Amino acid sequence: MESESRFGWSRALPWIALVAVWFLWGSTYIAIRAAVETIPPLLMAGVRYVIAGGSLTLVLALWNRSWLRAITREQWIGLAVAAFALLVVGNGLLCIEEQYVPAGPAALVVATTPIWMMVIDAILDRRSIPKLALVGLALGSLGIVALVGIPGGGIAPFAALAILAGAASWAAGSVFMRRNAGSHGNPLVPALEMLAGGVMLLIAALLTGETAHVHLAAIASRSIAGFWWLVGPGAIVGYSAYGYAVRTLPTPVVATYAYVNPIVAVVLGALVLSEPLTPNVLIGGATIVLAVIAILRAPRQATGERAPSRAAKKNIAPSAITPNPNSVSSG
Repeated sequence: MESESRFGWSRALPWIALVAVWFLWGSTYIAIRAAVETIPPLLMAGVRYVIAGGSLTLVLALWNRSWLRAITREQWIGLAVAAFALLVVGNGLLCIEEQYVPAGPAALVVATTPIWMMVIDAILDRRSIPKLALVGLALGSLGIVALVGIPGGGIAPFAALAILAGAASWAAGSVFMRRNAGSHGNPLVPALEMLAGGVMLLIAALLTGETAHVHLAAIASRSIAGFWWLVGPGAIVGYSAYGYAVRTLPTPVVATYAYVNPIVAVVLGALVLSEPLTPNVLIGGATIVLAVIAILRAPRQATGERAPSRAAKKNIAPSAITPNPNSVSSG
């Protein structure tokens, strides 16, 4: 009886982790929106990733010091490149624009990340884009147009383009990580990516003068709550749950976060932040979610994704699978 109970729990735990990723990463959009109300965006993101990445790095390095010694110079360079594309550009632009764009529409624009990955893979591999993926590309474009242009509350075109550029950078960083998979077996790498990205974001905050405009007394309690939600549940817990789900569930199942997260963000934005569910959000959001589903269901070989080796399947790390801009991003 006890063995049956353990077997049942071991089968349920990966699904619990995946559901946690759905809701924790979906919630990070509203946490960002709350945090940047009174905390400068680049400074907020930088401190967030330094705390989350530093904490995970310390714990993992103490757990197994060989992981740190095993990282080569080339892997350090690759880690820095990925951190810049994912966190500095991808998440940095999202945090900046969420000062002006509601959390729900921002999450829907970020949901185009799998579309960008498909396009980048096809270009690099000089392969044609499968028909189903072309349908997804067309739907995604229509969804963005709907978010921006439908009367009744469209978001500013410049803000949408900035978030879209961040999603493209996140996709490029994800493709780079997958194609430079030498360090994917090292669980310390994603934590170091967060730490490196956090340091670069802090440098960006210094260069843009954000630190000169910080007034601790002016920081609202809601912003503080949003910040710590991003550090704990959003980055540390969400990251850990995602890593466990990636190792124990099929990749297509884990990929469902890409279209569940924006739905969660839209619903939470309406319930928690009282964001209006305007026609552009409902129509554009539904179109983008359908586009992401079409992209994820397209033939994988046609989009240039290589089948993982037997060794990689046994020792895969979270960085080897496409992360969400909200995972360590917005989480």
